[in-house]
Amino acid sequence: MAGKQNNVETEGAHGRDKKISVSCLNLVLHPHTPKKYVDFLSTLNDMKIAIKVRGDDALCIGSFLKDEDGDAYVGEIHKYLNLDASADWYNVKRNSIATKADVDGVVIPDDLRPHFKKYQFVFFPEGHRFFYVSKSSTDTLSPALLKKFFEGASMSEALASFGNFAVTVEPQVGSSEKLFLMPRISRIDMEINRPNPDDHAGLDAQVQERLRRINAKKEILAYVAADSVGLQPDAELKGLALVAASNGKVVVKGRNDSNEIVTQSTENLPLTEPASYNPDIQSERSVLVEVARSIRQVL
Repeated sequence: MAGKQNNVETEGAHGRDKKISVSCLNLVLHPHTPKKYVDFLSTLNDMKIAIKVRGDDALCIGSFLKDEDGDAYVGEIHKYLNLDASADWYNVKRNSIATKADVDGVVIPDDLRPHFKKYQFVFFPEGHRFFYVSKSSTDTLSPALLKKFFEGASMSEALASFGNFAVTVEPQVGSSEKLFLMPRISRIDMEINRPNPDDHAGLDAQVQERLRRINAKKEILAYVAADSVGLQPDAELKGLALVAASNGKVVVKGRNDSNEIVTQSTENLPLTEPASYNPDIQSERSVLVEVARSIRQVL
């Protein structure tokens, strides 16, 4: 799926197509039910919890409603500048700090924020994947910044009752396998947040049960090569890496084809699915939902 561009072909639409990129986060609550995820995002929307993610850039959930098809929820992420009104102003004409007289006439209502941007999203309670438009013709919102928003918001008092929360940027499909193609692997580190047992059969459930049994929220594993031959990942280790990639991270250290020491991580390989569409035929939201449904089939 990753790397294949989705297109909505329409006769006579050439030159009018818009391009977007779709990314994904895996939101995990413990204990969890599909309804709990809906309540979690509904609370974020209702309370308008805003988190600064970079400088004065703040994010919040701007809208959240059930999709017409019934198995998903759609909405918007809102981004704006949350300026510190008490901070100094700058006078560009004088090339110096603004005086009190300069700013006395400046009145910005408390409920207004500049540089507003919005990003469409679709959330599937079953599988708890949050897909959104990470890039459009007008702006970009990286998965890392959106992850920072959810992590910050989850620590607010309004969401305390939802229990343990973890969020992972969904990596490219097959990302851990790509890392294991390194010619000589000297070390593999995996961090696995407790997955939900109903995500997939097999190792996901085993890891979840083990962490639940010992009351742990995450598992950290390290493998170090015994000699210059390097590590040789087997089927079980590769299976664990698949779980870690969507519920934490996989980091591989070793030597590349040029015999240089390199370190690679699934965190540096976020899923970014391109799509193009004719806005006269389809809305950005409908394209997002279409692409998200396609990606879900391979996660």
